[in-house]
Amino acid sequence: MFKKIRSETGSTIIELLISLMIVGLIVTAVAVAGTYSIKNTGEARFKQVATVLAQEVIEKSRAEKNRLGFLSFGSAVGTNTYCFDEVPEFFDPMPTSGACGTGEVKNIAGADFTREVVFTTTGSPVTAVEIKVTVSWLDAEKTRSVELIQEFLKPNQGY
Repeated sequence: MFKKIRSETGSTIIELLISLMIVGLIVTAVAVAGTYSIKNTGEARFKQVATVLAQEVIEKSRAEKNRLGFLSFGSAVGTNTYCFDEVPEFFDPMPTSGACGTGEVKNIAGADFTREVVFTTTGSPVTAVEIKVTVSWLDAEKTRSVELIQEFLKPNQGY
C-alpha cells in the first residue's frame, strides 16, 4: 500500500510576477508620497521665511512710529515704495525709494527673497499710514509671494 505524495514545492512564474507587481505598486506609492511630502515641506519653509521677513518690517515700522511720533513717522516714510534687502536701522532719513532691482535680494535657506515695502499716507496732516510688505521668491520656476498689510492710525482715531 503505497501512498501517492504530491509535490507542491516552489511557486509558479505567474505567482512570482503578481507578487512583484504588488510590491512594485506599494514601493511606487510610498515614493510618490515621500516626494510630495518633501516638496510641501520646502514650500512651507520658504513661506515661513517670507512671513518672518515681512513681519520684521512691520515690527520695525511700529518701533519707528513710537520713536519718532506718528506725524514725524508719516512724514519720514511718505507715500513711497522701498526695497529692503536689510531693514534700515532708522527711518529718518529713509533710504532711496524705488521698486526692487536684481541685486536687492536676501538669500536665506537656499532662495533669494526680495522685500518690497509700500508706505501710503493719508491726509494732510497725516491721519493714517498703511504699510504693505510683499516678500517674493522663486520656487520651481514660479514666483511665489507673501503679503502683509498693517495700518497705523493717528492716535485717538481708532484702533
